[in-house]
Amino acid sequence: MTASTVHDDVRRARRAYLMVATWIPVAVTTIAVLLMLAWLPEMPETIAIHWGEGGQPDGFGPAWSSPLLAAVLGYGLAALFAGPAVAAARAGEWGPTMRFLGALSCGISVFLMTLVTATVAAQRGLADAADAPAIFLPFALAAGGGLVAGVIAWFLQPRVAASGGTVATPVETLRLGPGEQAVWLRTVTMARPAIVAVVGVALLMAALAVVMGLTGSGLWGLFAGLAVLFAVLAATTCVFRVRADAAGLHVRSIAGVPRFAVPLDDVVAVSVVTVQPMAQFGGWGIRAGIDGRFGLVLRAGDAIQVERRSGRTFVVTVDDAATGAAVLSALAARRAAAGS
Repeated sequence: MTASTVHDDVRRARRAYLMVATWIPVAVTTIAVLLMLAWLPEMPETIAIHWGEGGQPDGFGPAWSSPLLAAVLGYGLAALFAGPAVAAARAGEWGPTMRFLGALSCGISVFLMTLVTATVAAQRGLADAADAPAIFLPFALAAGGGLVAGVIAWFLQPRVAASGGTVATPVETLRLGPGEQAVWLRTVTMARPAIVAVVGVALLMAALAVVMGLTGSGLWGLFAGLAVLFAVLAATTCVFRVRADAAGLHVRSIAGVPRFAVPLDDVVAVSVVTVQPMAQFGGWGIRAGIDGRFGLVLRAGDAIQVERRSGRTFVVTVDDAATGAAVLSALAARRAAAGS
């Protein structure tokens, strides 16, 4: 396959991805918001916006909060899912992870917009929001619609796999004497765009929590919880220490947790690979790829890849991955020779 053909395939996949992951969600969100705005004169001043045990309404807010929430969620998710297409196409990378993200974006958007719109429609003409019907039927319709939309979005995208020239690099042989010790240490920091995204989402959730609180909406607790969650993620997953020594490969957050370890006895093979986070893993952070790999993907570039006896593969992106892989490989080979 020529480079021109690969480029055309990636461009075709990118167009299909943007259609299902961004433009269809934007259209669905716009329709939902316009409908809810048109229905505002028919709505009670306060409407049900949360349903609890038994599917009955237990949280209320101003009628205008629903179209506002739909717009923030719908357009925000569409913009968020547009990013992977730009990053992956620029790197010449594409694969099943991108196809899955496109289907996921379309399915989630249809689910959320259908659910919010259906619950608002059910309250048209009510005098008291407490009389709002149960949420079971709207939820079932939204879930079914989202699932169908996701499946259709998957098949609307072509099956394209392009590595952009990414290949595994053999590890150079490192010779160690019988009693010689070797330790390799590095600190890896998440890519700046990813840090900005995590912190930005945390601030957005905090702002929405404040707005919902001021308007008396019961959703303020949900957004406050999400703000705390993303703040914790920013504090614990942005900087990690990576260490290769006689005990194996260890990766630990500067906060202490989370931490990961591959014991030396569990190492089958070590290599250096080039990682494109969006195309291969769908983003940054602690990731699991569709191809079965798991690990810490904080930026694009070289990574240590370890094949384990369990059949799983662990990956960590880090500077000077070649040296770290060489140290780990030499220590594992010596351990294996000593045990044979």
